[in-house]
Amino acid sequence: MTKKQQRTLVFFCWAVYTFAYLGRYSYNSNVGPITDHYGVNAILFAVPTTFFFFSYGAGQIANGLLCGKYKMRYIIPAALIVSSGINAAVFFGAPFGSFGALWLVNGICQSVLWPSLLLILSRHLDEHYMRVALVAMGTTVGVGTVLAYGASALFALFDGFRFSFLLAAVVMTTIGVFWFFCYPYMTGGGAATPNVEKKKAKEPQNPKNAYAKLVALLVLLYGSYAVILNFIKDGLGTWVPKILKDSYGLSDSLSIVLTLVLPVFGAFGATMAVFANKKVKVHSDLLGLFFLATAVLTGVIILLLNSSYWWIILVCFGLSAMLMHGANAIVTSVLPLSYGKKLNAGLLAGLLNGTCYVGSTLSQIIIASIAVAGGWKTVFQVLFFACVFLVALSLVLFLVRLFQTKKAASEEVSQ
Repeated sequence: MTKKQQRTLVFFCWAVYTFAYLGRYSYNSNVGPITDHYGVNAILFAVPTTFFFFSYGAGQIANGLLCGKYKMRYIIPAALIVSSGINAAVFFGAPFGSFGALWLVNGICQSVLWPSLLLILSRHLDEHYMRVALVAMGTTVGVGTVLAYGASALFALFDGFRFSFLLAAVVMTTIGVFWFFCYPYMTGGGAATPNVEKKKAKEPQNPKNAYAKLVALLVLLYGSYAVILNFIKDGLGTWVPKILKDSYGLSDSLSIVLTLVLPVFGAFGATMAVFANKKVKVHSDLLGLFFLATAVLTGVIILLLNSSYWWIILVCFGLSAMLMHGANAIVTSVLPLSYGKKLNAGLLAGLLNGTCYVGSTLSQIIIASIAVAGGWKTVFQVLFFACVFLVALSLVLFLVRLFQTKKAASEEVSQ
């Protein structure tokens, strides 16, 4: 494949996943307008998002196992177009009672994308463009969230939140059509790049048991980080507009606009994580540092919540989002692609992303329930202790690795 083809492939994979966020967060980004328009409380609002994250997480695992069998030219547009139809149904007046079922199906459709795109990139890019893809795909969550919340804020000004769903439907359908027609060119007819083929030919084949054990160990270990980081990331992403409205009496539009601080900061999180990984090579150490900083920021939020210093709280929200987006990039992008020579990158990405959405699923209904029962300060106390737990886990892993290194060194000296 030529450099131009690889650049085109990276761009289209980035565009597919970024613009898919319009159809994924069209509901979440309108928490104020939807609760007001349909007269539902936080717990009822959380039902469709809980269904979405559940089906998305389960779909990630299933698609991670199956993505190697898909015809990527067809499956990507199909997923985008069905998701478009679901968003269009909301725009045309589907009743709130149907939102749970619609978002359950939407989660299944959107779950096809990430493992499929990671597998395509790992198959068709050389080393240089793999590094480019690593940074580019890490920005998709932040940029996509900015677009979704920005559009919602704009439409909220005109009391037209349903147009967020129409925009999502039009954009996703368009990118799906472009993908279908451009796919043969940007993948060189489906053949892997010569550089990738050459490297794969030199690699020894892993025994099945060793392969399965490595996958299980990585998913068990980093899945623990994934659950909690997405509990925090998506919990903030969904509920910050509501927090700002309830705590400070801000309008829906202004609350959503201010919430853009989260994805704007988050867009830098992935880039920060990639460069930080050059200094801190061990993924668990880097994640521990991210969660330590997030714990400090959460402590500041607890101290200042309901005070007049709402702008400091907003900055803390943004910095926390940047750290959590960075941590998410480590788990779902950097880690799978770093094991691309040993493992199926799509499989590992799908399994880890599936565990991410366990946290996302729990964040919706649990945070809503805690907020109703104990208020928003109690929510942030829970998030604080969640961060402390992962800092402790990273410290334990560091000490175990240090002990093993010293033991191996002493045995080598004794021999």
